[in-house]
Amino acid sequence: MSNIEFLLVLFLFNSFLFIGVVSRSIRKKSPRSLLKLFFLPPLMSTLFAMSIQSFFEVSEMSNRQVLANFLFLTWCIKSFNSYKSLKVILLDEFLNSARLLITEKNYISLVSLIIKISIFQIICFSSVFSLNYLSGYSVLNFIDLVGLFLCFVGLTLELLSEKEIKENLFINKKVISSGPWSYVRHPNLSGIVIFFSGLQILALGAVGSEWSIVGLIFLIYVVNVKLVPEIEDKLLSKYPEYEYHIDELPKLFPLKKR
Repeated sequence: MSNIEFLLVLFLFNSFLFIGVVSRSIRKKSPRSLLKLFFLPPLMSTLFAMSIQSFFEVSEMSNRQVLANFLFLTWCIKSFNSYKSLKVILLDEFLNSARLLITEKNYISLVSLIIKISIFQIICFSSVFSLNYLSGYSVLNFIDLVGLFLCFVGLTLELLSEKEIKENLFINKKVISSGPWSYVRHPNLSGIVIFFSGLQILALGAVGSEWSIVGLIFLIYVVNVKLVPEIEDKLLSKYPEYEYHIDELPKLFPLKKR
């Protein structure tokens, strides 16, 4: 099985699963179901990729592959009960278009729209999928350890950021400025970028995985061009005092003030 065939099979599998997630949401008449399970197809596709690798004896399973898959699966499972506001922004256009297509009973266009989202998922998480083809030598090297370190840092930063969100919601604070939020405006997004940068570094140990860097570039583009502007526009419209944070704090990394 070639790399292209491997990715095509994963894409079809991921698309099939995403169609199932959307169908479930339609039957329940609840977008919440779609938002909650948005990252279920990539999670299952990762497990399926490992099965393909084993069944077709593409290569032996390496330590970096096992660790990267475990970290990614952990991130996906965590996402079921987090990132709600981020998923709303990502899927806002899709949900609006889907409602219109369902009303018009234009299911072919709906499937086409679902396939586009599936392509988006495959590209964003290409580092993990590339690791499940030819994962390279089993022994971890220094670069792998750097990648693992970044994954743990990113995941920890995400968890700390989410903890602050929950605590501030409990006391009904409008703009969060404690914990990681006192250093940058979007530490949760910083954590995501760091986490997937770590996975990308792990992916570099796989054979012929250089192409997967496109996924990390695309993810960083989505964070900077799609998520951050829309989040800040919503915050500014609700809380004018948020402009102070924009002036005083950097966007994602505390390297310098904006």
